[in-house]
Amino acid sequence: MAKTPVSWTEYKVLEAMARAGVRGGPIGEVASRIGVPESTLHSVARLLEEKGLARVRVEEGERLELTERGQEALREGLPEEKLVRLLEEKGGEASIEEVRERLGREAGVAIGQARRQGLVQVEAGRVKLTGAKPGLRQALEAVAQGRPPGEALGELLSRGLARRVKVRREVLELAGDPSSLLDRVEVEASRLTHDMLASGEWRRYRFRPYNVGAEPPRVMPARIHFLTDFIEMLRDLMKEMGFTEARGPIVELELFNFDLLFQAQDHPAREIHDTLWVEAPPAGLEEYGELVERTRKAHEEGWGYRWSPEVAARLVLRSQTTSVSARLLAARPSPPIRFFTLGRVYRSDVVDATHLPEFHQLDGIEGYSGYTFRDLLGTLREIFERLGLQVKFKPAYFPFTEPSVEGYVRLPSGRWLELFGAGLFRPEVLYMAGVDYPVGAWGFGVERLAAAFYGISDIRLLYTRDTMYIRSFPVRVV
Repeated sequence: MAKTPVSWTEYKVLEAMARAGVRGGPIGEVASRIGVPESTLHSVARLLEEKGLARVRVEEGERLELTERGQEALREGLPEEKLVRLLEEKGGEASIEEVRERLGREAGVAIGQARRQGLVQVEAGRVKLTGAKPGLRQALEAVAQGRPPGEALGELLSRGLARRVKVRREVLELAGDPSSLLDRVEVEASRLTHDMLASGEWRRYRFRPYNVGAEPPRVMPARIHFLTDFIEMLRDLMKEMGFTEARGPIVELELFNFDLLFQAQDHPAREIHDTLWVEAPPAGLEEYGELVERTRKAHEEGWGYRWSPEVAARLVLRSQTTSVSARLLAARPSPPIRFFTLGRVYRSDVVDATHLPEFHQLDGIEGYSGYTFRDLLGTLREIFERLGLQVKFKPAYFPFTEPSVEGYVRLPSGRWLELFGAGLFRPEVLYMAGVDYPVGAWGFGVERLAAAFYGISDIRLLYTRDTMYIRSFPVRVV
């Protein structure tokens, strides 16, 4: 008859149970009797059950335990016990006023319980001992020690001194006498050691077959997320083309996010369904004196309304990284200029396959004397050629550029995806910034660009938590 293979730990447990003459019982009690940790016996019991050598069943029941009030009564005494001690100190009786003074809030409970149990009598405003002794302490001690409290159970429960608690325990039952089970099993080892050979114990073991076709454990080392990798690739690309990276604040003044870009203060893009405002008082515009005055003049002459510095001073989560470009222009850099910024922007958009309320934008500006719209389109074509994407342009309108274009890239499916807007800054923008040479600008949605680059039709997949999907993208070799 073939023997059942068991581990060394399982064998030792059976051996210990045979020595102790234990065939089964609650696992906690068995563990204590054979000198094995309870956690070890729990796992071994399940393994023995799988091999048909034991059965593990669950028993559910109740036990009694003291509540916090009961534990306090056991330590410090029940209210009626405190009253009895007080009266004994006073020679057997005391006035109700004295009892209240000594026992405080417990006085009423103490007198009531003592009278009910026949421990005291109350006559003419005085409390007198009868000679009977409190009997509930023995019941409290019994519960604390795990013994039944007898007839006092109902009172313990009604006074909130004890409570019933549901308990669950596992019971181990061997499939036979442990000594006979030892003859039915053999210890299985996974490797042959020097000590086994030296002692001759190897004869007692059955060795597990070695599977030469087994694959080694798959190691999953840390790696950069493919979207982060793509963002870094864009940074490298822009720097290779001679652009300098610039950064700006995420919490931005409307002055730079809208006004300096010649976006009227009643423009729909400034409504709550598009822009996210910060719950903070407006910032001061004093440090932007001349810039503010030129902005006021450009808006009132260009749009024909009364421009409000209070609106321009409001704080928003930037809705476009063009706000960084506006700050750059306002600093009046000397031409030629070539800057880009890459960061998060925030809009009140509904999440779908092509929209996110929080996403990345790549914004760029370049300019010098004699810069033309053709130069701008040439730069954009070079960017997409380096990314291996086909691009086409379509005339468009933006408040801060003229002429303007929208850019589309071709997806692997053949569909064209709108990806960016671009154009030459309007004279009003250059006037407000104090710049006297032409400047081209563009802004890309990075998630849409990444989706086109990787052939993904839904930009939500860029933020998936599926690690295997994430690891399916190749790592860029730098």
